Amino acid sequence: MYGKSILFLSLIFLFFTVQLHAQAIPDDHIAASVEEVLYYTSEWDGERLPDGRPKVDDEWLERLKNVKVEDVWQYLNEMGYRNQFEGGWKILHEDRPMVGRALTTQYMPKRPDIMEKKEREGLDAGHIGAMNSWPIDMLQNGDIYLADSFGKIAQGTLIGDKLGNSIFANSENGVIFDGSLRDAETLANIDGFNAFVRGWHPSFLEETMLMGINVPIRIGKVTVMPGDVILAKSMGVVFIPPHLVEEIVTTAEIVALRDEFVHQRVREGVYTPGQVDARWTDAMEEDFMEWVEDGRLDRLPVTLEEMQEFLQHRTW
Repeated sequence: MYGKSILFLSLIFLFFTVQLHAQAIPDDHIAASVEEVLYYTSEWDGERLPDGRPKVDDEWLERLKNVKVEDVWQYLNEMGYRNQFEGGWKILHEDRPMVGRALTTQYMPKRPDIMEKKEREGLDAGHIGAMNSWPIDMLQNGDIYLADSFGKIAQGTLIGDKLGNSIFANSENGVIFDGSLRDAETLANIDGFNAFVRGWHPSFLEETMLMGINVPIRIGKVTVMPGDVILAKSMGVVFIPPHLVEEIVTTAEIVALRDEFVHQRVREGVYTPGQVDARWTDAMEEDFMEWVEDGRLDRLPVTLEEMQEFLQHRTW
């Protein structure tokens, strides 16, 4: 009964929040309704953004930057999410990881009759300017402008330097486009901005229309939902369901500590590669626990007792 009351009050709060932000979330055929976003993200039971997307706390996003893509991928794979990684990007700053919440957008090749309707309805609903700028106005701090632009390179440049500056002003983050951008040299000078794209091109955006904002999209071989948490590093991009972020980060931090222990013990000649690469013996587990207690407890994100629970899904 208590849980149902909390859920009821949360829905009331979300309803009034949505009403207060009505101008920021137009009722049109471009942006998904809050009800649609709630449907696709129903596993999340925490705070939400005004448009309905899950709002994973900034602390977890910051900690995620230090997590290896391999550890995220492996955890998701163990949990049955086996299509969450996409590689093959051209990156503006390869040494700059990017983490954020996905504002999803879907673009398609232009079809005049549909584009005319979309443009008219979007402008009537309060969107301003060209279609590729509409998602920018909806960006919140920490968002990543994520676009399914069907891999278009020439005439597929969704942004240049002007829109890039607007994106960073709204989100303090960057973009991931299954498409291209222009003005890469100027965009690279925006401190804190990054871009993962399929290519660069000097052309302008043409023969492309925006079909949806905050809708499910496909990025390569990955299905992405609005509000998914993104970890983008030089090796590629992994898309994380919001309700799994805390478990993934905590588990990865524990795994990183175990890896450090293994590397040290192998260098010392205490264990062989074969020993550390197999399931640990009770003696090895005890050795690790003593190693952690010897001045490393402050680096453990949970208690020693809780650590085993977080590792129960880890079979690698």
